[in-house]
Amino acid sequence: MLISADTRYFIVKSFNHDNVLHAQRDGIWATQEKNAEIFSEAFRTARDVILIFSVNKSGKFQGYARMESAPGTAEMPTWTKGLLWKSSGAFYIRWITICDISFYHLSSLLNRLNEDQPVFVGRDGQEIDPETGAQLCNIVDESRVH
Repeated sequence: MLISADTRYFIVKSFNHDNVLHAQRDGIWATQEKNAEIFSEAFRTARDVILIFSVNKSGKFQGYARMESAPGTAEMPTWTKGLLWKSSGAFYIRWITICDISFYHLSSLLNRLNEDQPVFVGRDGQEIDPETGAQLCNIVDESRVH
């Protein structure tokens, strides 16, 4: 993946694997309401906004996608009806790489925007510093090839 200096990266946590599968199929995501403002701001100001997906308690990332629109621009996916919290308006995403990669392989990647903790440590909506985000995406891309 070609990474520009004008790219922002975020961890997206999913409550379950089915929601990620729906997002992979439909190209639509909705995040927690608390993330809507920062995702909207990132979409307005950055050339690319990359969302790196992880299912809670999976110990893996499931791949990454590029935001194609701001929250509130897509029809809400049916899977959001089962959520126990308020969600942002839905938005379009384009998957770049779909690939499970274990956190075990990523322990040396530290996120400067989260107290230098390993990149896989973070809540839904945690921003990742650009250098680490680009490295993470490259590792995901390389693991898909092998």
